[in-house]
Amino acid sequence: MQRGVQYVGPGTPWAERVIRLLSPAEDLLDPPEALQVATLLRGCEVEDLRILYQVATEGKGRGFPGAFQDAGHVFEFLLDAPTGERRLLPHLRFAAYVLGQLLQRRTADQDTVSELSRWLYRQRDQLRAENKDPEATELERLLRQRPAFETRTDLPTCLIVEIDPLAVPDGDDDPHLVTHWTHSSPLGWNPERGGEVELPLARVADHVVELVLAAERDWTPKQGGPLLLEFRLAPELVNLSVDQWPRRISEELPPRALGADYEVVLRSDRRLRPDNTYRRWYDRWHVFLDGRGAAHLAPLDGGDAGNVHASLMGGADVVACVLSAPPDSPQGRAQLDAAMDAGVPIVLWCRDSATNGEFRKAVTEVLQPQKLKKLPESIHQLRSSTPTCRNVALLWDDPGRPIPEVQPLRSPS
Repeated sequence: MQRGVQYVGPGTPWAERVIRLLSPAEDLLDPPEALQVATLLRGCEVEDLRILYQVATEGKGRGFPGAFQDAGHVFEFLLDAPTGERRLLPHLRFAAYVLGQLLQRRTADQDTVSELSRWLYRQRDQLRAENKDPEATELERLLRQRPAFETRTDLPTCLIVEIDPLAVPDGDDDPHLVTHWTHSSPLGWNPERGGEVELPLARVADHVVELVLAAERDWTPKQGGPLLLEFRLAPELVNLSVDQWPRRISEELPPRALGADYEVVLRSDRRLRPDNTYRRWYDRWHVFLDGRGAAHLAPLDGGDAGNVHASLMGGADVVACVLSAPPDSPQGRAQLDAAMDAGVPIVLWCRDSATNGEFRKAVTEVLQPQKLKKLPESIHQLRSSTPTCRNVALLWDDPGRPIPEVQPLRSPS
């Protein structure tokens, strides 16, 4: 219980008060059998503890409890974890996966294996006695099949940053709300919400760089792969040059732009796209996934938004669009609106109108249908190697990777 309180509210006054109230009582209580199992698990060597936690909670658990360094601590924390109706309790699923690992390891302590196995089979029998047949069946399967789990390679580690301007009260200068999420699970898309902070726009870049460095520190070799930076920008900020924000290295070395070191993309995700365009968005994304997608380049001369919209709506295979002007100009804004209404999931533009022609020539090759799936990587390389592409913006909108909406607080009824 104390560990759960420390995880939910580390260092807060209310958490310290609850712990003080709990401490005298806990010594007077006989530890339940489950806590004895937690003690048993503390001596077990377990691989991929973070992944086992995600498997046990079916990807719905609130962040991995980073202060817990062994299987016993995670098991104890999961004792209070909620579960869906007719679903196996997460701590039982976790223990079954730990047992599966121990059975495959010759050096595992056999007394621990035997005791954990007996306890899990008793839990199975108890579930059956309580007429919880689906839960008992799942536990039976996990115990008999020495469970394994599949990881996905199409889910890179992500840092998602949302930036919203706030109303400017008297005396404040340009305040913005910055919220972030992180995703690191290889089992499925499960972004975990981080904190939020109000800052002047001039300080947002430094804060984002701090978030990037924190994500780098949390990265582990077992996750592998790159760190993808995704930005959800308010419509009036969509042309913000987030990929050009500098990361300072040292006094001796010049700063490096984030876009030189990371794949940086934008997302609309309910911000630029009207709800009534989602069907077209999903349809075009599936065309893209099937490798049948094509790109449309709005003409530099005569790029009327009405003509662009007609071309996009008439081409069911169009999954990418290159604007003829940045969206902070009337022409570019109208073309972006046309692309959003048509459900186009991938949109590119050059923030520097003076180099627009050269930019379009440079990206023509990477917009070929067979290369579209690697577009974030290709744009990252172009930002680093091609001067005319340093100011390219890429909106890359996968509808299968939504960001959980923050529910507003409600007054108690």
